[in-house]
Amino acid sequence: MQPIDGLAAHTVFCMWTGTNPMSSDRIQALFSIFNHVHCPVAYLNSASYLTWQLDDAPFHPAFEYLSETHKSDYLRVYMMHHHGGGYTDIKHTQHSWRPHFEALIRSDKWCLGYTEIGPNGVAPVGGALQDVLATHHDQLIGLCAFIFRKGTPLTQAWMDQTHALLDEKFDSLRQHPARHPQDRQGAVFSDGSLSPYPLQWTELLGNIFHPLIYRFRDQVLHADIAPSFRQYR
Repeated sequence: MQPIDGLAAHTVFCMWTGTNPMSSDRIQALFSIFNHVHCPVAYLNSASYLTWQLDDAPFHPAFEYLSETHKSDYLRVYMMHHHGGGYTDIKHTQHSWRPHFEALIRSDKWCLGYTEIGPNGVAPVGGALQDVLATHHDQLIGLCAFIFRKGTPLTQAWMDQTHALLDEKFDSLRQHPARHPQDRQGAVFSDGSLSPYPLQWTELLGNIFHPLIYRFRDQVLHADIAPSFRQYR
């Protein structure tokens, strides 16, 4: 596949990478996206996400060992860096995204998103950095809905740090691939055993995303683009 300009095309990506069925609430949330964003929606599922892989930018070899949640985390940075455009979690939305695309296109900024909901929404990166991010949470954007220009220094750093983490974890992921769509390090399985899967819940997305958004905060637009966080599971 050749890359697209998802920003110019007003394309909104959403994804469900597993073969596990969606709940009725989740299906309704998906239809709310199709019905309300007033933009082309590219829905990536287990049968289609590979078609978005570029010949000269293959997915990281650790991808096949990731949980379905972490596959989605990986794909949203891949799509934003190589294709650009919008991304939303499959959560209920009533917003038209077209004005937000136009606002970013008219600006010289690199991305647009909703202001992070509060200190508790900040990824648990630990240490002094977490204190800085929590104090300045109003300068961050959330992880569940955003629009990006492709190929910016921000998306490049996001892609590079994601791949560096997967390089570091590759051998462990190969030995202990995900066993559950929401697998995470230390999760308790039904038999009482602890998951040896080597990635923490926010390690592949929030722990990288929030520090980068703070670093490049002058290149970020804030807008009312958040989905509903109620009744989507």
